[in-house]
Amino acid sequence: MANYPLSAETFTSAVARVTARRGRVVVVKLGGSAMEDPSATDACLKSVATLNQLGIPIVLVHGGGKPIDRAMAEAGLTPKKVAGRRYTDEATLQIVVRVLKEINASLIRLLQQLGCEAAAQTEQLHGERLMLSGPNQAQIDLGRVGKVTRVGEQELNGIIGDGWLPVIPSLALDSNRNYLNVNADTAASAVAGALKADKAIFLTDTPGVLRDRADPKSLISQLTEHQARELIASGVIDGGMVPKVEACF
Repeated sequence: MANYPLSAETFTSAVARVTARRGRVVVVKLGGSAMEDPSATDACLKSVATLNQLGIPIVLVHGGGKPIDRAMAEAGLTPKKVAGRRYTDEATLQIVVRVLKEINASLIRLLQQLGCEAAAQTEQLHGERLMLSGPNQAQIDLGRVGKVTRVGEQELNGIIGDGWLPVIPSLALDSNRNYLNVNADTAASAVAGALKADKAIFLTDTPGVLRDRADPKSLISQLTEHQARELIASGVIDGGMVPKVEACF
């Protein structure tokens, strides 16, 4: 790796930015697709650990799309997506819970190796089953897919206040304390809202909203909510990008 000189001005500016954000919560969402590149994951976790050690409270929320797909294939199950969300029957849910907890443990182990006090938080999200509206107001059943109705912000704030970095998988407990599969973007937005986060950062292998999915140069760099809803209605924003944009709402 090339060594670049660090000027006093650049260093001072960086210190000022970090100092200004000390004590202000930042939620980072790490997607399953973004975790497919080990070097990218390593760089992300190093950044997260460094910022946390410098006094910026970080909450890491993660999904596990690609690893879940592979585990389902090994079990002879075919993934099914509905409106950008994984249809989740009981067999799929068992795999989702297992894989997400494995990923959670792995992320915590890597963060601890970087000197960061990371803690698994698998029961801080509470929710209910998500039903989507289809044509003619028909309800679309997604199985054991949930939406977050409550975040344990008091517990999370206590953990953050003690200097720990919470690592939260995209799972929510229903009223019977059974797990629901929650879209990771949806989970991260719920956490950010509950904690009144200063920033929410979504890490993904997708460059953003594209007017033409086959053309990276068609990136739309800025959208109002009204424009985004129009693009969802017209199908320009579809698949997994829908819950990402809805998380921004």
